[in-house]
Amino acid sequence: MFISELFNENNKRLSYVIDYPENFNKNKKYPLIFYFHGMGTVGNGIQTLMGSVPVRRERMPKNAPFIIVAPYCEGFTWIECFETLTAFIDYIIGQDFVDENRVYITGASMGGYTCWAQAVMYPEKFAAAVICCGAGMYFAADRIRFPVWAFHGKLDDTVLPRESEIMVNKINSTGGNARLTIADDCYHDVWTLAFTSYETYNWLLSNSKENAEGK
Repeated sequence: MFISELFNENNKRLSYVIDYPENFNKNKKYPLIFYFHGMGTVGNGIQTLMGSVPVRRERMPKNAPFIIVAPYCEGFTWIECFETLTAFIDYIIGQDFVDENRVYITGASMGGYTCWAQAVMYPEKFAAAVICCGAGMYFAADRIRFPVWAFHGKLDDTVLPRESEIMVNKINSTGGNARLTIADDCYHDVWTLAFTSYETYNWLLSNSKENAEGK
């Protein structure tokens, strides 16, 4: 169940919701999923975010060990608070109960753009990403050295599917590891498809920074 909390450090404030796995023990370490929401949630408040995060416990395989964290964008876009968001990510990763080798980023639409930006700027922080209907800085795609699974609706006219195709192709052409799912009958909302599949969560959990370093 999601609960609402507040990040407030060094004059940086960010509301967020968090869901701990069953039988959570703060003395253990858990894999972590960040979810960055899209523009449709902006301005609707933290309670709306709590009810609309598509990455949810009930959509995961039974006993999935993830901690789920979804920050709330209080500006017009994540770009306005990108510095605060980055500080927040560092704060969460730094908690004793987080497995730093299994930190995953996910997001949709504007949140997908944010995933790509975080992946390019701070690739060392993450073990894998699932990015829905976003777009990124393809000229810097070679910086993304962890596995990425991108989803896009073929009929999407809000963010064109070509955006995901470009990023995936650029990553793979420079020796990276990216896969792309184009949903034939889907418009912008491809996140429901992505985050209601057990395969998505099993794939995330199969990736860790330790595995990548051992390759």
